[in-house]
Amino acid sequence: MPSINMIAPRRAERRRLERDMRRLVVVILAELVCAVAVGGWVCARLVSTRSRIADLDLQLTRLQPIVRQIERYDSATKKLAPKLELLNTAKQRTMRWYNSLDRLTQSLPQSTYLTRIETKASDKKGAEGTTVNLTGISVSQARIGETMLRLAAIPDFQRVDLHYSQPNSVDGCPAIEFEIGAVMKEAEKPPKGDKAHGRTES
Repeated sequence: MPSINMIAPRRAERRRLERDMRRLVVVILAELVCAVAVGGWVCARLVSTRSRIADLDLQLTRLQPIVRQIERYDSATKKLAPKLELLNTAKQRTMRWYNSLDRLTQSLPQSTYLTRIETKASDKKGAEGTTVNLTGISVSQARIGETMLRLAAIPDFQRVDLHYSQPNSVDGCPAIEFEIGAVMKEAEKPPKGDKAHGRTES
């Protein structure tokens, strides 16, 4: 009788073990499937990355001559930099004088003429910049004063002085000879490191 009563619990225990084993097998199979899926994804990414690297290496090989050519151009540009700087400086100075002379011709009132233009650069350190001496003839002192006012309005001039005025005659007609000195402003200096414009006139 005691052994007969143990059959049912043993069967129940066996069914429970079989059920647990089946669950364990399912879990293991699921983990294997996940591992295979992850491994496949990693392998696919690895293959794709290697293919991409191979493509980039090929592109790099093709671009190498262009890179060398760019390096040669950079080297040539560096060699030309001093000449470009000098050229820009000369252009800047030329345009400044051109603009100043253009404004100067528009600043002369009627019956006032220039007979000589002379420039004088200061040799002293800390002195004012270039002085433009304008010698001419006018019909009256008022016209000379008007000329000075117009010259003072030119942006490139920082000061205008009358050196002298004296009576004279032109073809027997009375006139006044004069000389005006106009001091030019210092040219604006480009920011440091600006190699495109180079030095400016001092």
